[in-house]
Amino acid sequence: MSRSVGARRRACDAAAMDATAEVPAELGALAARSLAAGDALDALNVVGPFGGPHALALRGIALAQMGAYPEAKAALGRAARAFAAAGAERARARASAALAEIALAQRELGEARQGLVEAGDALERAGDLTNAAWARLGAARAALLEGRVAEAERALAAAEATVTSDAPVFTRAALALVRAEAHARLVRASSARRAAEQAAAWARASGHPLLITEAERFLRAHDEPVARRVQGGRDEPVRLADVEALVAAPAGRVVVDALRRRVLDGGEVRADLARRPVLFALIEALARAHPAAIASDDLARSAFGVRAVNESHRRRLRVEVGRLRAAIHGAGVVRALGNAYRWELGAGVEVVVLAPLDPGDAAAIRALLSDGAAWSAAAIGAALGKSARTVQRALAELSLARAVEVTGSGPSRRYARPRAALSIASQMLLLGLALPG
Repeated sequence: MSRSVGARRRACDAAAMDATAEVPAELGALAARSLAAGDALDALNVVGPFGGPHALALRGIALAQMGAYPEAKAALGRAARAFAAAGAERARARASAALAEIALAQRELGEARQGLVEAGDALERAGDLTNAAWARLGAARAALLEGRVAEAERALAAAEATVTSDAPVFTRAALALVRAEAHARLVRASSARRAAEQAAAWARASGHPLLITEAERFLRAHDEPVARRVQGGRDEPVRLADVEALVAAPAGRVVVDALRRRVLDGGEVRADLARRPVLFALIEALARAHPAAIASDDLARSAFGVRAVNESHRRRLRVEVGRLRAAIHGAGVVRALGNAYRWELGAGVEVVVLAPLDPGDAAAIRALLSDGAAWSAAAIGAALGKSARTVQRALAELSLARAVEVTGSGPSRRYARPRAALSIASQMLLLGLALPG
């Protein structure tokens, strides 16, 4: 019997008759090491007989690692209140950070982001730099999932400034992994791969099973198609590196980016149509037809989502085409040709459509749920920039196909991939980059 196991058993035997006893420092450190290594069951065995606030906090974190979120929140909430009453600010901030991470795991993104930012600041004031960095990494993940890329970069920079050279290797691995996600979200393929490779190396050195799995999954996903390139009748899948090359194209190439609903000319954003879906549908249809013209009625069907086109649709089409001309000023001309329209650009200019890997709202939601977490309908809509009606319609379609698992009811209803594995990071790469910029 090892010394640590023997000490654990003797302490557990001594505390067996007192469920309110605080966990001894030696055993608390042992449980914390188990949690850091991803061994939640061992941590639960260590703190099982104890009921003090530190034991409650450790138990809550272990339960959260196992996905038992209601029980974890109850334990951590009791611990946080006890720490606050005792004036133990550092311990209270740690419990608050863990509660915010549970909110992140349940995809309550706004609550998670705010809670993690506040916990990170409190932990830094208390001198707990390692946990401050971890909280800020969580805030960066939440911001990425909300499409708040600039805010995610600020949180990531704050975490990097907090991490010291002697920080635990699993903290450095998590930092590198979130950095890889941010670079992937910004379509920086080379830097994303470098950060992911560093994350994988540090994760293996830490022995943390969740981090190892996540880093290796990220690297595999990095080499898989994330979008499609449509040009001149050809339609082919492309990887993140190909997307980076396309959106940074020099003069002579216009890219209609259906992932973010924008038009790029020579690598510069000529028109941002993220909030003007009808105009984007028009330019995408014109781009797919380029250099040929497209019939007016076909263009109306693409823009308005109708099967039969009437005179009212044709009048509206003329109005919307006028708005489109103003929106893309400088990136060619949309010319009317009787009963057709053509997008005319300069000689030698090529037009490329960068399309989602799988079209349709249901496909975008499937990609979002690939991170293994349980999402509310509201969080799905916020992350994808979709209306509540669109999300509910797509979720109903996925439920009928048994492609999602539904739990809870009312405000607590959540949607997840069936039998999905727990995930420690947001897996932005698997979203096919189909989020608003």
